Amino acid sequence: MRPFVALDSGQHSSPLLVVDIGYSAKAKSCGLAWTGVRAGIQVTFGQAIQVVAEQLARFDEPVLVLEAVLSTFHNSNGNPEIRGAFERGTGWYWGPGAVSLVAARRFLEELAQKFPPQRQLLLAEAFLSNKPRRTGHIADAVAILEGFWSTQPEELRDGVEPTCSLIQGVPPIRVFETPP
Repeated sequence: MRPFVALDSGQHSSPLLVVDIGYSAKAKSCGLAWTGVRAGIQVTFGQAIQVVAEQLARFDEPVLVLEAVLSTFHNSNGNPEIRGAFERGTGWYWGPGAVSLVAARRFLEELAQKFPPQRQLLLAEAFLSNKPRRTGHIADAVAILEGFWSTQPEELRDGVEPTCSLIQGVPPIRVFETPP
């Protein structure tokens, strides 16, 4: 049994825990926000894993939303390509997208070790890129939390796959605008 399961498109009421993932040796690069908390917090990568594990244990059937790459697409030649029109100009396989993929895989591997083996966690991807200006990690996480259920998942091309064997199915991707 895989610990993470792609969120079903029909589900619309579960509590959310959002992570605007960052990957830094020392900086507080992760913004977190969750259902029932008015403001988010900013923590290091390692702290984010611990806080998320603690918060997820408080909810029944929560959805973990990572602002990080959770799926990939490779063409018939084996080369990486974008997963859908929403990614034009910001591919998952280069620059910040590639770093977020590495961070997300490590995050999920560590988080999976903190849960009972029989528990499965619903998973979705948030996409907040192509920002015209820099915004903070907390603001990004809060914007995703507030707009998640009212934002429709993107259309993905056939052949998109989850980034790792810990994920069952392809997590839906919702695209968000830059927070105010």
